Amino acid sequence: MQQRIYQIFLFTWFLLPALAAWAQIKGVITDSLTQEPLMYISVYYEGKGVGTISNVNGEYQLETRRGWNEVTFSAIGYVTKVVQIEPGTRELNVQLQTDDILLDEVVVKPQRERYSRRNNPAVDFMRQVIAHKKEQKLEENDFYQYYKYQKMKMSINDITEESLQKGIYKRFSFLRDQVEVSPVTHKMILPLSVQETVSKTIYRKDPKSQKTIIEGMNANGIEEFFSTGDALGTVLNDVFADVNIYDDDIRLLQRRFVSPISNHAISFYRFYLMDTIMVDRHECVHLTFVPENSQDFGFTGHLYVLNDSSYAVKKCTMNLPKKTGVNFVENLDIVQLYEQLPDGNWVLTDDDMTVDLLLV
Repeated sequence: MQQRIYQIFLFTWFLLPALAAWAQIKGVITDSLTQEPLMYISVYYEGKGVGTISNVNGEYQLETRRGWNEVTFSAIGYVTKVVQIEPGTRELNVQLQTDDILLDEVVVKPQRERYSRRNNPAVDFMRQVIAHKKEQKLEENDFYQYYKYQKMKMSINDITEESLQKGIYKRFSFLRDQVEVSPVTHKMILPLSVQETVSKTIYRKDPKSQKTIIEGMNANGIEEFFSTGDALGTVLNDVFADVNIYDDDIRLLQRRFVSPISNHAISFYRFYLMDTIMVDRHECVHLTFVPENSQDFGFTGHLYVLNDSSYAVKKCTMNLPKKTGVNFVENLDIVQLYEQLPDGNWVLTDDDMTVDLLLV
């Protein structure tokens, strides 16, 4: 068995505060259930041809116009929300509710109903996912190998026009030419380094053996102009670790996080059925999950599981709840996509991780 995994890690580093632009309204859009930021939400003035979308942190910025006093927030799977804004409004945070959608004739309204694991269709469905996960683990095969392309990009985040006119940017004017707009956050960033690695992993079940061969490496950047220190290197090694949701425990940041499909997930998380939707031509059951206790080391997020007897995960999104309080981590988002091989195995093919570190 052979597969290819494409992994892109985007690492952003908060050093400088952002300045709000004049005559703009800004805010953060979050899920009313999970409290996680919502990316790619459309924000616009109905019928005006002016709008924007939220970034990976759920943040948006929209220009204001005199006489335009209604802003629409919409996305597939969420109830469209129209908000009246008062003249002079500069900040507007919005929570969106998922559609109350029937799935097997059960309507889930988690904010209004007391959560119970008993006779809960979401819990019953997740029990099946967990029961079938062994069939999806590559380690159950006698042999496999895969190639992985990994790209890690470290940048200073929230660069502003004002900051570019002073400090190190004024001293080394060429740095201003390196500034670019992040495709993830839509903010100006200064890339410090880009590291690319191509590797090959070979696994044998019996006798058990696994080895990874580095077949190519490339690194470039301007990090020599900044003092990052050994502490940052330690943090990076902890942050950019492989995440396997089919493991019971996920090791990140020197902590143990419970996987949403861990054998213990039913008692650790609350699960909610949301919808059946198409993901890359596959019909999937959409579930959301949140830790029973928001201060526990768990994730909030979404699972998209094939609506068939395999119960294989097609897509998973996870982030850290704000109350987890992991040192240095302002925000962490993981998006994983799975594809089916000709032999029937579902394997991880795309693994995107975005991390915002706040170093003080």
